Amino acid sequence: MISWFKKHFIPHDGNDHRPHFLHKENIRNIIFVVLFLEIFTFLIPTLSHINRTGGMAAVLPSILSDLTNEERRTQNLSTLTVSPILNNAAQMKANDMATKGYFAHTSPEGITPWYWLVQAGYQYQYAGENLAINFSDSKDVTTAWMNSPTHRANIVKENYTEVGTGIATGIYKGKETVFVAQVYANPRIEQENEFTTQIKTAIKKTTTPIKSKPKEVKNVLGAEVETKPAEPEVISSVVPEVKPTLLQKTVASPRNSSNIILFIISGIVILSLILNILIKIKHHHPDLITNGLITLAIIGAILATNYYLTHRDMTIIQSLDYSIENIDIKK
Repeated sequence: MISWFKKHFIPHDGNDHRPHFLHKENIRNIIFVVLFLEIFTFLIPTLSHINRTGGMAAVLPSILSDLTNEERRTQNLSTLTVSPILNNAAQMKANDMATKGYFAHTSPEGITPWYWLVQAGYQYQYAGENLAINFSDSKDVTTAWMNSPTHRANIVKENYTEVGTGIATGIYKGKETVFVAQVYANPRIEQENEFTTQIKTAIKKTTTPIKSKPKEVKNVLGAEVETKPAEPEVISSVVPEVKPTLLQKTVASPRNSSNIILFIISGIVILSLILNILIKIKHHHPDLITNGLITLAIIGAILATNYYLTHRDMTIIQSLDYSIENIDIKK
């Protein structure tokens, strides 16, 4: 391994002071690998989603919720619990925007965000909403929100304890796309108590021994048949959170996944150039340095193109937060 590294990266007498990594043949192979990975990790996932859904098919609710909690952890805040009720409220809001073709916190009919919380049966003390449209990368949605002071305030607000996310496909300004709505809230105390009671009741049902009933005996053609009492059905009130897998995160964030690969390759090329320049300064070979710089230029062009394709139409609007003290629940 050491001899291989020395042969490919360190200029010395054994390789005629020409590290093999920067040879024309190897640079050609590196560029081929870069283009191959670009096609299959970025272009195919992104362009196929653009053709079908305006670039948002990779944005998945579970992944967006997970990314939101990652941001909260970096701020040393408690993570938000994914609430099925809030998911329902956010989905209804996304469906409404997709169906009617608008992108705003308040609908053309004047329906405000808290209306969907009421419809979903969620009683809250504080709540907020972030919206996004025209993204092709899940991580870019959260990054855009974090780069906006008002959206960031919703994500890192300490008052919130739960989160819900909804996405829906629709037409906006003549273009098919996916609408993203993420809702943050904390339930009112009485709702928390009611929910806790439901959980305790479900647990009690599963742990309390079931008293056996007397056997029932039926005569069937002169034979005795024992009929066992039916087992009681227990319905759990707790819906388990489905964590996105590494593969799902990779597919749902094609630009960021491609960036990681390109940055790693760029780092290796830069390392090779530094070693080639600093070691044996008197034995520089301009063609090798040129090969490395060309490779970096191609990677830079790809990174810039990827950024343009994923950010040219992306849109977020002023975020919104609200509390129970200042709402009219009729709309």
